[in-house]
Amino acid sequence: MIPTPSFGKNEQREQARNPIIESRQLTPPGFISRFDNFSAIEAETIGVRTFNRSLTLFLLLFALSVPHSIAASQISLGLGLIAWIVRDFAARRVHFARTAMDLPQLCFAGLTILSSVLSIEPEISLPKLKGLILFGTVYLLATNLNASGAQVLAGLLIASSLLGVGFSLIEKLHGRGMVIAAIEADSPLAQSKLQPGDVIWMIARQRVFSPEDAAAVIRRHRVGEKLDVEALHSGDPVPVTLIVTDELKANPNPLGVSANGRSRQFRVSGFSRQFLTYAEQMQILALLTFGGVLVGIRRWRNRGAQRWLLFSGLVFALFAVALVMTASRAVIAAFICGLLIVSISAGRRAVLIALIAALSLGALGVYVVGSVRQQITTTFSDDSATRRISYMQAGLKVIPQHPLLGVGMDSHKRHWQEWGFPGDYITHTHSTPIQIAMDRGLPALGCYLWLVTMMLVAAWRGYKQSRQGNDVFNESLTLGVFGAVLGFSLSSLTNYNFGDSEALTMLLFVIGLLFALVNKNQFDSGREALPQ
Repeated sequence: MIPTPSFGKNEQREQARNPIIESRQLTPPGFISRFDNFSAIEAETIGVRTFNRSLTLFLLLFALSVPHSIAASQISLGLGLIAWIVRDFAARRVHFARTAMDLPQLCFAGLTILSSVLSIEPEISLPKLKGLILFGTVYLLATNLNASGAQVLAGLLIASSLLGVGFSLIEKLHGRGMVIAAIEADSPLAQSKLQPGDVIWMIARQRVFSPEDAAAVIRRHRVGEKLDVEALHSGDPVPVTLIVTDELKANPNPLGVSANGRSRQFRVSGFSRQFLTYAEQMQILALLTFGGVLVGIRRWRNRGAQRWLLFSGLVFALFAVALVMTASRAVIAAFICGLLIVSISAGRRAVLIALIAALSLGALGVYVVGSVRQQITTTFSDDSATRRISYMQAGLKVIPQHPLLGVGMDSHKRHWQEWGFPGDYITHTHSTPIQIAMDRGLPALGCYLWLVTMMLVAAWRGYKQSRQGNDVFNESLTLGVFGAVLGFSLSSLTNYNFGDSEALTMLLFVIGLLFALVNKNQFDSGREALPQ
């Protein structure tokens, strides 16, 4: 069901007689006017229609930017929220879609705010509250999109994400960065943890492929600036900093390294720099499109469903391969589990196909992790797994000391070693449930679990409703969102993906599309006109 604004009988008669609406209906559609076809809100005046179209434009930009840039997506989200407010003010009517997430989300947000106010380090925790704005994504889409708009935005999200996949495949073929062959004794990197065989691929967030590229980047910065040198050791990042000096700028080889070509043993990350963020995004998209695969299998005898299955299968395969190439073991394992669980909804044939896909992707994952990270895939004795377990254990020890409201978001970073976290590299606990319980308290963790449960329930109910109709897209999207939330939740056990703005924004985006399709409880709190 599609959220639509509610009007009384008198208002409906006024709309029917409204010359503005009549003239709009008689006006040949142009490019901008097509935006009206995507909106769930009927515009009654030119001003309202203008803001409505602006809002739709920002939603289109939002869909295009979500897979690639958190800055661009947050700007689009912010502009969309502003356009929503201004449009409703101009219309003198407040439009807001109710969802199954409302109560758990409200409780979770309230406990998060209270925890931040009473935080051990409030100056750190309070600024983190801006992350709650991301949940506006769900309501922005659920309130303002109709079914056609949800379809268009879903298509733009997938198409834009495929550009990142294509870039990753091309980068894998051409290679990334420069492989260190030797480090000179007087090199500024001599005292770092880098060693021959490691890869330098970015300096000051600019890609480099040779010592000459590195020298050109360094010369463009002022003396005294601190530059981040992004390097990889066995596929994992090695943080290195470099301070620009006159000597470095004058040196034709300021890094003091010799290179041996580009590396192809790296973890893909699309247009971003974070392979783990990219892995979470690819998991969401792969499970989202897997919903289309399952619907195509279930409706196999329908010719249109066969074409839909081929299309969904191809897109699913691209996202799944991109996920595997990130060599992120926990995300790949969560994805395979989600794949098998969701396939049960489509019958035995789907389970068999999902099992074949899971075995194939699992085998490919074992090979990729072994070659890129040079680790034994199925054991937990490597440095990465050992560190994660140590972070989780330290976080679990903090929770009993502050069980109700936690220590406050990110307060542990100022008390890293004091609270028993290992090493000098300050990060998080690498587990969403542990991090939330430590930061915000056990009641907040309960609200988070309630929130995730309601997401799953809403998606499953939407899928059951859509099966009664004959809309392949709606059925695919609702089942795909169920899989995406399930995979995200499984991955969260060993990743703090809830704290990853890019991954969380994409998840909330697809949930917003879900409610735009199935929400039946939109209400219009402005049935009475606002005061003049």
